Amino acid sequence: MQPRINFGAILRRQLVPVAVAIAVGLLVLLGEFITNDTYADLVSILLAWGAIIAVFALLLGLANVLLYHTRRIVARDAQMPFSILILASAVVVFLLVLPSGGTGDASQWIMRYLYQPLEASFLALLVFFIGTAIYRALRVKTWEMALFAISAIVVLIGSVPFMQVVSPFIPAAREWVVNVPALAGVRGILLGVALGIIATGLRLLTGIDRPYSE
Repeated sequence: MQPRINFGAILRRQLVPVAVAIAVGLLVLLGEFITNDTYADLVSILLAWGAIIAVFALLLGLANVLLYHTRRIVARDAQMPFSILILASAVVVFLLVLPSGGTGDASQWIMRYLYQPLEASFLALLVFFIGTAIYRALRVKTWEMALFAISAIVVLIGSVPFMQVVSPFIPAAREWVVNVPALAGVRGILLGVALGIIATGLRLLTGIDRPYSE
């Protein structure tokens, strides 16, 4: 006996999310080209709903983190001390910030005296990793790497303050490298990123990519 196929469930699981996503995406996209107060209010409501959904997604992510580290603690994993530290920090910060909100004195104190020093320490550690990466990148094996090494050396030496007194040619060469080839490369990368975002958006609007129905 052949199993019965529930076409209604398949329709609700696949077609409805795709139709809703395409409709909302097109409505918000058209809001950039239509100047109408009523339509603008509709787009604002849709964006507000999107923000609310994003908040719930953030809460689900936080719940997932709590469950993951709780399981590691229960299983007595080798990384259990770090999981305990993460959970304890999350609970303490949540309890301190909850009464006054994200802009209260407790939140500002945590941001100023805990988060920012930790962030500065992390960035200070990145200096050593960046130095190692630069050393590996400057090892000349091909003519492209030689060109990259020469450009990096010119920019580094040209950035020294007293180099303007020693020879104005090197700072001028640095300015040319930064403002012409480097800037052109950055703009090319940004254009590529923009085209990639447009292509991804079109794939979502046309239903080719459907992460919301998986």
